[in-house]
This record gives sequence, C-alpha cells and structure tokens, in this order.
Amino acid sequence: MIAPVLLLAARRCGECLMSRDRIVSGERAAEIVRGCRGSGTHFLCHKAQGDDVIHCRGVHDRLLRDWGGSNAYQLATRLGIEVREVDPDSLEQGE
Repeated sequence: MIAPVLLLAARRCGECLMSRDRIVSGERAAEIVRGCRGSGTHFLCHKAQGDDVIHCRGVHDRLLRDWGGSNAYQLATRLGIEVREVDPDSLEQGE
C-alpha cells in the first residue's frame, strides 16, 4: 500500500496566480481565490505535469493565512499525512 502524500509547491513560481506576473488578470485571480475559499478547495500549480496534483504555493499561503488552509490541507495535517514540498521549476522540466 502506498502512503498518501499531499504535494505542495515549495515556493511561488514566476507566474504564480498570486504574483504580478500571473497569466490571468487580477480580477480573475481574485475570483479564483474567492472560489477556493468559499468551497474549501485548493488550486493546482499550473506547472504540474500529468496526473500530479500539486497545490499552488501562493494560493495555499493565502488560504492558510485567511482560513487555515484548504480542506485537503487541513485534513492531511489532522490525519498526519505527509505534506511534501516540490520545486515547481523542476516539474516544468520533467525532472
């Protein structure tokens, strides 16, 4: 049996939803964060490859600050599930 793990980007990437260089408008970024906060969901890092489910660091930090994190993060920490940080730049290169 494989132990569950929650993957989290170790840092914001250069195009993070929460940065000035994001790939969507500020209005859309705010809408996404409001949606995540309202439903307790997370936002996936756009650099994730294939089936990887990697939480966006910028959105994670905002949800953690404002709400204690996404439901997935809160559940993982309560159940002792490993939260593993991964480098978003290495994902893009397939390393």
